[in-house]
Amino acid sequence: MYICEIALALDYLHGEMIVHRDVKPDNILPDDQGHAHLTDFNLAIRLPPNALATSFSGTRPYMAPEIMPVALGQIAGYDHRVDWFSLGVCFYEMLRGRRPYEYTAHFSSQQVLCLMSESCIALPSYWSSDLISFISMILSFEVACRIASLRAFSRHCYKERIDMDVVLAKKMAPVFIPRSDTLNCDPTCELDEKVVGSSIIRRQRRLSATSGDEELERAIDELTRSFTAYNRHVQNLPQKQTSRLDEEKSSLTKANAGNFSRNATV
Repeated sequence: MYICEIALALDYLHGEMIVHRDVKPDNILPDDQGHAHLTDFNLAIRLPPNALATSFSGTRPYMAPEIMPVALGQIAGYDHRVDWFSLGVCFYEMLRGRRPYEYTAHFSSQQVLCLMSESCIALPSYWSSDLISFISMILSFEVACRIASLRAFSRHCYKERIDMDVVLAKKMAPVFIPRSDTLNCDPTCELDEKVVGSSIIRRQRRLSATSGDEELERAIDELTRSFTAYNRHVQNLPQKQTSRLDEEKSSLTKANAGNFSRNATV
């Protein structure tokens, strides 16, 4: 269902001559009813008819292969079909828990292009033949052979059993509905990736912090005073309850600041 809803979003955008250029799981968010929405239009561009985009834009693991030769000066540009390839990468990742092409940030555009043109996408034998056909077509290296429109998407044998009008009307029941009182992501995920293997650096920073404990505590206090957190549930509480919560928050903040200062001297 999620892929179908994003396909509908792409169909609308492309009808308005807008290319998203950054379709990836991070930019697909469920609403409070569980329906998927495409977000983050920071890299989107409006392309007039027959025009081509020429900038190297997107998130590399989800980029269509034709973006690489544009960056290398080998072809003139690319169009809306890059979004459909990115959607295919998202779908593949949903099914397998990994992307179809694995490479590191150290790979050059030429190396990525060679990898995508010379290697074959792993297609598990337990997949149905219509799913294999669908994945192969939406992730086609050749732009002209790629599933790159809602018409082609919905008419493929893998998707033809799904009524896109039902999906558009949001009448298909989502398999997951986010809880409004739960954070449905790991806020430390990116932080963990950045600090792996840096325990020595962190220890050096703690040791060097002993001379500025008071300044650090003042900075934390100032940050706490100037930061306003929004909580949809607290906004609806009676005034007495919100006042009590504010007092508890203030006490906890001071206690945490003291603990942070003491830990900095360890």
